[in-house]
Amino acid sequence: MPPQPQSVVSTPLDSLSYAAPSRIRAFLCPVGLVSRPRFLDFVSRLQDTAIIRLGDVTPDPRPERVMFSPQGFPDGFVVYNFVTSIDSHHAFLEDLELYRRTLAVFGLADYNNVNDLTDLRIVIGALQAQHPQALIHKVILFDCPLEQNELPSVDFICVPPKRASRITTVRTTLCDLTSALLAELPLLAKAFQAADTIASPLARDDDYDSVMLTSSAVAQSRPSPAGSTGSLPSTINKDNRLSYPLSHHTERQRMRRKGRSMKMIANMYLLAGRTFDALKEYNDALNVLKGVGDHLWHASSLEGIGICMVILAHIGVSFVIPNSVLPPVSPSSEKKELEQPQLLDLLPQMTSNILSLYNRSQNFPGESVPQITYAETILRTTNLLACTTLAGGWTSAARTAAVLSRPIPEISIPYSQFHHAKMDVMNWISAAQAVRLDGVDAVDAARILTGVAAACGKLGYSRKRGFVLRQLVLELIPRIFQARQVAQNRKSRLPWSDVDDDEYWEDSRDVYVQPQDLDSSVLAVLSDICTVYGIPVDSTGEVSTFGWQGVKTSILKTCIGLCQVMPDFVGIVRYTSMLFRFSAEDLTVDEQLTLMRNFGNAYTAARSMGVQDFEQEYWDAYLVRDIAVVESSLWAVPTLVPLDAAPSNRIDSSGPFIYSPFAKKGDEEDKKHLFVLDEPVEFKVILQNPFAFELDILTMSLVGTGTSFSSDVISLVVPPRKLYPASIYLTPTSTGVLNITGCRFQVLGCKETIFSITPAQAAVTPPVRIKNFGLDARNSSMVKIPSPAFVKHVSVEVVPALPVLRVNRISLPQSSLMLLEGERRRFVIALGNVSETVPATSVSLKFSDSTTKSLSAALQEDSRGESDRYEIEMFLHKRAALRCVTDLNGVKVPANGEAEIELEVLGKRGLTSACIEISYSHVFDSNVVLKEMYVRTLTLDINVTVNASIEVAGCDFVPFSYDMPMIRTGDGKATTTDILLKFLDQVGIPFEEMDNYCLMLLDLRNSWPSQLAVELDSRTTANDIHTVKKVIQPGHLTRLLVPIRRISDIDTSLPIPSLAPPKQFTRSDVKSMSGDGSRKSGLWSPEVERTVFWYREELLKVLDGRWTDNISETDGLRRGAVELRALRISPQMVEIIRVDDVVVNLSLAPSEYNRRSGKYHWIVEADSFLTLVTSVTSHSTADSVSGILRIQPTLRNLPDSIALDINRRILFNGILQMPVVDIKSGDTRRVETDFVVLVRGEYEFLASFEETTAGFGGKRYIGREKFVISVN
Repeated sequence: MPPQPQSVVSTPLDSLSYAAPSRIRAFLCPVGLVSRPRFLDFVSRLQDTAIIRLGDVTPDPRPERVMFSPQGFPDGFVVYNFVTSIDSHHAFLEDLELYRRTLAVFGLADYNNVNDLTDLRIVIGALQAQHPQALIHKVILFDCPLEQNELPSVDFICVPPKRASRITTVRTTLCDLTSALLAELPLLAKAFQAADTIASPLARDDDYDSVMLTSSAVAQSRPSPAGSTGSLPSTINKDNRLSYPLSHHTERQRMRRKGRSMKMIANMYLLAGRTFDALKEYNDALNVLKGVGDHLWHASSLEGIGICMVILAHIGVSFVIPNSVLPPVSPSSEKKELEQPQLLDLLPQMTSNILSLYNRSQNFPGESVPQITYAETILRTTNLLACTTLAGGWTSAARTAAVLSRPIPEISIPYSQFHHAKMDVMNWISAAQAVRLDGVDAVDAARILTGVAAACGKLGYSRKRGFVLRQLVLELIPRIFQARQVAQNRKSRLPWSDVDDDEYWEDSRDVYVQPQDLDSSVLAVLSDICTVYGIPVDSTGEVSTFGWQGVKTSILKTCIGLCQVMPDFVGIVRYTSMLFRFSAEDLTVDEQLTLMRNFGNAYTAARSMGVQDFEQEYWDAYLVRDIAVVESSLWAVPTLVPLDAAPSNRIDSSGPFIYSPFAKKGDEEDKKHLFVLDEPVEFKVILQNPFAFELDILTMSLVGTGTSFSSDVISLVVPPRKLYPASIYLTPTSTGVLNITGCRFQVLGCKETIFSITPAQAAVTPPVRIKNFGLDARNSSMVKIPSPAFVKHVSVEVVPALPVLRVNRISLPQSSLMLLEGERRRFVIALGNVSETVPATSVSLKFSDSTTKSLSAALQEDSRGESDRYEIEMFLHKRAALRCVTDLNGVKVPANGEAEIELEVLGKRGLTSACIEISYSHVFDSNVVLKEMYVRTLTLDINVTVNASIEVAGCDFVPFSYDMPMIRTGDGKATTTDILLKFLDQVGIPFEEMDNYCLMLLDLRNSWPSQLAVELDSRTTANDIHTVKKVIQPGHLTRLLVPIRRISDIDTSLPIPSLAPPKQFTRSDVKSMSGDGSRKSGLWSPEVERTVFWYREELLKVLDGRWTDNISETDGLRRGAVELRALRISPQMVEIIRVDDVVVNLSLAPSEYNRRSGKYHWIVEADSFLTLVTSVTSHSTADSVSGILRIQPTLRNLPDSIALDINRRILFNGILQMPVVDIKSGDTRRVETDFVVLVRGEYEFLASFEETTAGFGGKRYIGREKFVISVN
């Protein structure tokens, strides 16, 4: 079964319906102050009841007016053809085809805008004067609450408001108007009957004198162009009538006049709905006209008979087919009732006879048929046959479509029957297309071709229809342009308008109405033309790749030009939008500017006339290129912070890995946006304008799905050929997930449209090219724009309301301060809560400063040793520039309240600025344990200037010894012993414990341009602190002598720790810093580096330095700490400050033969018995120590070759080398050796202990001081 064409109404052009000659033309015009929407509403209400049954019409009681009484055929009906313009183009055809004459004029008034009903009487007179050819002139008052008898004249008809009206109210009104019209028709009939002659449409003045048929004037007739085959020009006399001469009335002329008069009466019966009487009159007129050879009127009568039979068949009334229309082969002696198949076969034969008569009339000048009449006869028959074809035969649906233009429902038709019927209809279509158009003006030619195209479209012959429309575009549209331009200066305007024709662009008071039959027909075909050439008319979201782009551009330009000369402002707006949508790249800059200027003028004119809902969608589907959230400068965007110890993916995180492939990317987190309830959020919308003119956006707002929100509505102008950023605010009104999908725009002249977000890489996806046959190639070429694959959206989450904190004030002037290195200063910041309902119940601080970047960079250097890295990490993680003094657990900022936080800043070398990040949130329920919370961050920057104060220039360590070098004083020279004893007394160190201390020589420099008082504390014991004070002048270098208690019990085998979070690996580096600060590669082993590190750390624990400046500070005392971590020590210094694991001391047992002259110096007598006491003390971390003790006596101040020769000088009781075992840690083992000195002199004793705990040949410990004996 073949595909069935879509069911349509009988014809899209009402004048080409088969029963169109049976409709009464009624002109509707606005009266008084009536807006266009109200006027169109009134017209619509009348058109809904345009079919009036004669049985519902009240007959006129006057006996002289009963000729067309509705009682003559109650089953008949009157069909009104309501028009809003006068068709003067075909006025010369009104005698031949009476349905073209305007028989009724109805003025439509709005009662709400009428001040005085008596003033409308003038309007009635004006209508009668301007439309004298009409039979009745009435004013219909809509929304009138008055009764009919309360109106000042019978010419006023009252229609109550809709709320007070019944379904039949308007129909009753039309029934009354129909009664008045039918009562006036007898007068017109008598005028035609009394006339001496009735002229043909193309009659000439030189053949006849003019005789007026009625007192009504006829609108100016337009002659047909001369030179066409079978069509001669008509002549219009001074009274605007075409007529026959009065003289020389022959019998033939009398019968012709009689036949034409009878034909006119038949036309009136047909219009009046009395179809039986019309059929009889047509038959009688046909017989008379056939006898006198009046072929034109004979053919017209024959056509009227066919129309009457179709209408009677539609009503369902039985009738007899006249013998005059039956074929000659049919038996004429019998009259048959209607048989539908016979009638369906008869009508095409009748049309063939009509066309034959029309062709014969071409032989008589002045009596030939007009080409438009000839063509419309064929097209009406074509439409009748098309209806029967689509309805599957002569069915009720086919008759209803042919008479009342109702749609035909889709039915299933066998292919053979359907195909055969279509071929018959196509023969008639070819006959209509064969009508020569050379002598026909552009308007009638367009009427004929559009009728042919419409018939082809009904039957599904789209290719044939496209060919006809192409012929219309290429040949006839330019002629319509020219005709319109010539006639534009004398264009007929509505009689109540006082606006000139040249001002139609600015006209805002007239109700703009298109000519119903002519202009609407031409405009309706423009959409068909666009569809045929692959230009989507209704689908704004798709483009077609079917057809040639150049042809599409030309077609759209032609449509715009036609709309401009008509003028049709809505058409200009529509087709200009289509041209910009589909062919903007083919337009030059000047063309774009001209089109946009005309577009704006047409839009303004249409709006001023009250036209509604004519705007088109904006032509560029890629208007919105991107939408991004703008970081607010008023309040911070909250972040979701987990409260559990979740590992982070940052390098400085607490996790053990430097890189984790499972960690989320940082940019993914940046894409997540959190909005706060009832807080405006700014969006940046990137708009695209690729055209050469400015884009005037009347309204713009954001659209989305999910939770509710309110968007600002803004207006803006986008410059030509630019990507323009626009800012717009959105306020969430409920919590949840919100997806911003695009923007809602209303561009000037366009309807409000929603545009999706299409990034710059979005493009039209080319369709897959598949071979298609027939019209499937056009249907499958549609491509969706923008492509769904490129459409994006912005997803955000709306969280409950949060507090908003501001820094109300800060105690620092201009958020700046100046510090000296090591100085601390406190300041206060006051936080205010802007929120009126939500307090800040949780506040935390995070600090960063300008030294972080440089220290982090230094930490990444691979050449640094572990001790150096520890120092960098110390300053990076432990020496924070900022510290919070206030306990934050008790800090809460109430709604519309304020809270103060006290902070402390440290003068740190390299510090230029610091940042305070204040994180705050609101806990809605303190009894609920939260796993995560929404936190906002407020940032406060302060500027810091740090100047140098006291700097450590260097240091050295000297052990306390009896043989210390001489120290010169201002008073002269003093012995070493005296000075040493005096110093020990000053620092409070007993002489006996001198070995447990050493002396640190610390060099300090004052870099501040004011003297600074320095205090350096050294903790000698757990309870004793020795303080060294000194005032250092600006720029001076001073050395301080600081006693340091020697350090013991240090486990140097521990690795150097790291203050940074644990890493995936550790690095062992032999490169470190020497004592003088120079870099030496491979000098220290890892063991030595660890030893130096741990002793330095212990040394820094017992040292503390301060400085004070009470001169330069006007506000009070300035003080700070000396940065002692600048100390650098070497392994040699470690040997001085450390206490050996095993300490060996020598002494003499007291007796009458010896006396002490120093700690390690004794005076004895020769040949006396003495006892040498050797003390071995263990300070080792091991549980016990064992080894060999050795004592070596020598002569003092002599060469080694002589000093060791003491065999005959000293006698020992025992041996000088002995084992000492199992010395517990912290214990002392005493060994006594008796001896006698035989020779006077000075002797030195040196003791050593060689550890053998871990095996033979262990570490060797030697006494620090030499034991000296002077023998007298």
